[in-house]
Amino acid sequence: MILKTIRDKVSHLFRQIKELQGEPAVLARGMALGVFIGFAPLSPLKTILILSIGFLIRANVLAGILTSTVICNPFTYIPLYYGAWLIGNFILPGKASWTQIEGAILQMQQSGLGESLVTVGKVGVDTILVILTGGCLIALPVAIISYPFALKMFTRMAQRRVVKEKKQ
Repeated sequence: MILKTIRDKVSHLFRQIKELQGEPAVLARGMALGVFIGFAPLSPLKTILILSIGFLIRANVLAGILTSTVICNPFTYIPLYYGAWLIGNFILPGKASWTQIEGAILQMQQSGLGESLVTVGKVGVDTILVILTGGCLIALPVAIISYPFALKMFTRMAQRRVVKEKKQ
């Protein structure tokens, strides 16, 4: 029952992404931004960052928010943050323990934005630096790679819409 609900929600998010309309390049920039923010360990600030960066780079913010939600959600927090910690800890060894990070993540999952920001503040600068370093080292190449794929996908979808409209 719960797996069906999860599958339905993810399927709904993918349908919403497929239904987005606009310039393929703008949509692809939004999706690449969502990939970056989704993989970067920035949980309490994801939507705010997508809105502000999306405006600056002229990206479709809805594409960014939907993509980020597919990538980073309560079911993927732990693996994403663990990967960020592993890489960050390799670059900056001994500055953060996984136990401390995992506890903070679990606490943030059950709280609002204000409480999440307080929790982030409590883990310390070294821990934040390790997580951000690792997360950005994962997020940047994945986001760069995602752009041409997203551009191709949105271009094809726009072409299909044109063909469909001509038939009607």
